[in-house]
Amino acid sequence: MQITSYTDYALRVLLYLAMPPNRQANITEVADFFNISRNHLVKVVHQLGSKGFVKTTRGKGGGLSLQRPPEMISIGEVVRSMENHFNWVECFDPTQQDCRLLPDCGLKHLLARAGDAYLQMLDAATLADVALGTAPVELAQNETPATAHSECSQSLPLTTKTPANNL
Repeated sequence: MQITSYTDYALRVLLYLAMPPNRQANITEVADFFNISRNHLVKVVHQLGSKGFVKTTRGKGGGLSLQRPPEMISIGEVVRSMENHFNWVECFDPTQQDCRLLPDCGLKHLLARAGDAYLQMLDAATLADVALGTAPVELAQNETPATAHSECSQSLPLTTKTPANNL
């Protein structure tokens, strides 16, 4: 299971705004912090705003902030809102039914169940859980937690800056 960089950026923006609580930031600040394209981030933030995750305020003292408390934002809801589709493999797309193994292949059903479990895990976690590192995680008996990527271990600044640049 994999998310697009677009969804990854959306989750990063939301986490940035959730740490510390009631943070207000601007797009340039967030783009600089994560070293990602400001132009790309504008599109991500626009969709986050249209989906009710962030509010944007123009003008002096404007910027971005969470529309709802982080406890009320499900990670699964964010991922579903930002992703275009969940076609884990070609046969999930009704327009692409060229696989020679269809209709006898059981892989599609297995991956569908795995995708459902993946989304259920994301639904069980809120933005507050992730920001605090308390997201519910259940591992199989022989499984170990994956090593975090170095990008994820970068800590967020705990001070709120006054927005120098507006949206």
